[in-house]
Amino acid sequence: MSKKKKKNGATQMPSLSPAKYLKEKARSLAIGKCYISEDIETCGEGNVIVTRMHKHGKVSVGVFLVDIFCLGVKDAFYMLRMEEYEFEHLKERFATTRTRECSYEEAHNWIYGAIAFAEEGGINPHPGFTLAQYLLEEDTDDVPLIEYDFGKDGKHLLIASSKSEANKYVPTLKKNLGDNFEVIIRAEDDEDEYDENDPDFFDDVDEMTSFDTDFSDSPMIKSYGSDMKYTYVHPDYPQILTVENQWVLEDLLKPENALALKDTVVDEMLALPKESLRKDLENIIMYYIGLTCDEIPQELKENYTGVVSNATMMLAEVGNDSTSLDVVLELLRQSPDFYDYHFGDAAPEIVIPTLYKLGQHKLDVLMDYLKEEGLYTYAKINVLKIGEEVNFHNPDRREEVIDWYHRLILFTIDALPQSVCCDATVAGFLVNYIVDMGARELLPSLKDLFATNMVDIGSCGSWESVKRDLSNPAIQSYRESSELDIHKRFKQLVEMFN
Repeated sequence: MSKKKKKNGATQMPSLSPAKYLKEKARSLAIGKCYISEDIETCGEGNVIVTRMHKHGKVSVGVFLVDIFCLGVKDAFYMLRMEEYEFEHLKERFATTRTRECSYEEAHNWIYGAIAFAEEGGINPHPGFTLAQYLLEEDTDDVPLIEYDFGKDGKHLLIASSKSEANKYVPTLKKNLGDNFEVIIRAEDDEDEYDENDPDFFDDVDEMTSFDTDFSDSPMIKSYGSDMKYTYVHPDYPQILTVENQWVLEDLLKPENALALKDTVVDEMLALPKESLRKDLENIIMYYIGLTCDEIPQELKENYTGVVSNATMMLAEVGNDSTSLDVVLELLRQSPDFYDYHFGDAAPEIVIPTLYKLGQHKLDVLMDYLKEEGLYTYAKINVLKIGEEVNFHNPDRREEVIDWYHRLILFTIDALPQSVCCDATVAGFLVNYIVDMGARELLPSLKDLFATNMVDIGSCGSWESVKRDLSNPAIQSYRESSELDIHKRFKQLVEMFN
């Protein structure tokens, strides 16, 4: 952990990536309120939410999708330093699944009990748990043990949305449990069949689907279709880095600048000729895309560098809507691992203002990006938001933005079944941004989108709540403007992880 000495001998805050912040700081925060799905015991699956409170009222949150019948923690994510209104908005989205407040001890025992039960069948927690677990206490005797029943009728019960999903787990379960488990397939997928030549699979899984409880109406296990798979094949990137201003690269690589650039560094860079700095920043970003696109080098894993994130933020000040915008969109074509390393949970603060400044007059270019196949869901979400940003900062362009979102809705309705250009999460965030800008004109199109049953209501709320919010002018949006001032943007990053 690097520290930079001030002239007076004091030290500045250590630069922490989101991952380091979680590992080193999260458990020192006070535990706040916790929540759990009311019907987790009957449905076999539910959300468990744990909060940590910051001194000045902000909230960090861990959300865990827990399958108590078989798979343990199926999904997990975290959000750091949320404002109170943001957390209330998050809770509203989960209100459709009927959550109740619970003690931390209940939350802890449901999560770790489900993990232990899943591990009996050889199933490990979702990769997101690797970091989200730091919002929980360590699983030691210091946390009182509560005995819960896991499985169904004493057995592991795998509830799969299709045979292809069952294919992921059945061999592992059979290896660890023999035949002592059951499988339910909620919906048949004619294109996904068991490989009858594979001895590790059951000869007839349909014989195992006789469990008599109907789970199909439970919102907690509702299928919204397949997730969008990352399949982008990247071009060749520069293998040699050339810059006109060597000190710019050196400053971006300094450990003390990993989290954010100081005002003096920002001002020195902006004093350079604009075109010279633009070219350097573009070259630096493209080189580091090439260096980290396939795999993050071990040296960079051990020593986080903010060169890409800081260069992306600086590009907002000197970039153009052609080559610079292309560079940022190429960043957003990279893999989930690349995205998480360079941006983490700070992606909205790093990416969205830059995208807005470079792409506000290129909505058709952004539309083309959103129609590309096989990209990372959470990278696309940043681009979806630019329409809302344009409307917020330029109210006279509202009609143009409404048309842009309308065309996106129509495209999404057609593309959702294939799940190659968009998925339920993308659709949910699309709805969310439209609601945030109060686009009541789009209610009929949104109704058609919800009719696909492929909108993740965890991202935007139910159709009834969306219709209510958009139909009532008195309801105030949770919308706040993204910060555009470069000095304030860097200070915002420091505050996020301080």
